[in-house]
Amino acid sequence: MPFPQPASGLVPTGGPGPTGAGNRGEALLPPLVLGSWLLSRLLFFGPLLIAVQRQAPGSLASRLSQWDAAHYLQIVTEGYSGDNFAFFPFFPYFTRLTASLLQLPPLAVALVLSNGAFLIALGLLYRLSQQCQGNATARSVVLLSCFNPMSIFFAIPYTESLYLLFTCQALLELLRPRLHAPRIAFIGALIAATRPTGLVIAPAILVAFGRQRRLATGLVVALLALGGLGAVAWINLHLSGNPLAFVQAQKAWNVQPGFNLSGLPSWNKLLTQVLFGLANTRAGALIDRVHPLLITASLLVGVAAFRLRHKRPRSSFLLSLLAFLAYWLLAGMPGLNLLLVVGAALLICWGYRRLPLELWIFGAASLALYLLKQNTISLERHIFATAPLLMLYGAWFEQHQQWRRFLLGFGSLLLLLYALRFAQGLWIG
Repeated sequence: MPFPQPASGLVPTGGPGPTGAGNRGEALLPPLVLGSWLLSRLLFFGPLLIAVQRQAPGSLASRLSQWDAAHYLQIVTEGYSGDNFAFFPFFPYFTRLTASLLQLPPLAVALVLSNGAFLIALGLLYRLSQQCQGNATARSVVLLSCFNPMSIFFAIPYTESLYLLFTCQALLELLRPRLHAPRIAFIGALIAATRPTGLVIAPAILVAFGRQRRLATGLVVALLALGGLGAVAWINLHLSGNPLAFVQAQKAWNVQPGFNLSGLPSWNKLLTQVLFGLANTRAGALIDRVHPLLITASLLVGVAAFRLRHKRPRSSFLLSLLAFLAYWLLAGMPGLNLLLVVGAALLICWGYRRLPLELWIFGAASLALYLLKQNTISLERHIFATAPLLMLYGAWFEQHQQWRRFLLGFGSLLLLLYALRFAQGLWIG
């Protein structure tokens, strides 16, 4: 059923009540949240520790410091320089402050921050989903958020955990019957100082205050929330003389800020890899005719499964499962990444009026900003750090229990396999 959109609030029929009222007596971390978090951490760190110990003893710290984590840790220890301005300051500065106060290694602090923030974020995400979608969907949201390969990025020194934590708290605040402007502005500023995409909290703030006929206050709060971005610009100005150094630094990652078509080659490469295969993509010619034929066959099986979904649901599920596995085996990681992006776009369309308008606006604006990137790298991990998309992901699969059970098993397997790839320094995101 579509989510009702009353002018004053947002509690669906059968929900637990407004945040701050019916939820005050509930535990922030229900056993499901704590257990899912713990098991998913074991599924990543267990294989990682074993693989590193067997392949390259003593290299665990370097493995945990690879990719973007290396840049964040460099900012912690050496400060900003060069292309590192592309990375927003809240996470590295907070890590530096905590490490200095506690006299602990920055890597250890960053790992505790990432994993601890993810645990709290899961508790907030559970409350948010419970309030908007009910208990059953809230459980699915938590499980599917933990047992998927992208949850790796909530375990290593990345900003995903803090971003999810801050945005969940902000969205909960925006659903209160009476909005607390200073608190929302403060949390919004933390979001904007954590990741560039944090600026999309502003439209959600405007919608929330506008629905309560406090648009003027909403404008002030939104501007104050964007003050986090202003703080980033001030740091850039102080350290480099250029308040937009973070924009210029994006070019090192093949991102041209603004509305342009420079990202089309990346999308073309991804589609070519999926539809025609890696061999044909590298050769620039059709040297392998089997791959496109098999991909086409798997897509046709998927179409047949879709058409049978009402008349023969069991056969439809088995056919769709066959199509998915064939697609995955043929297209590999690029295929999964493309599927996640397309799936997120479909979910945001399906989810209109299934979420409070504030949440839907934040999810839709976030996805639009992700798709404006001029490359396809990391889109899937950004999607899994966006609370409304996770909520719709859980809601859809709560309605399709067979797929939910399969994805929990498949996601856990991929989490383990990606941990092994991570241990070898291979790219996974």
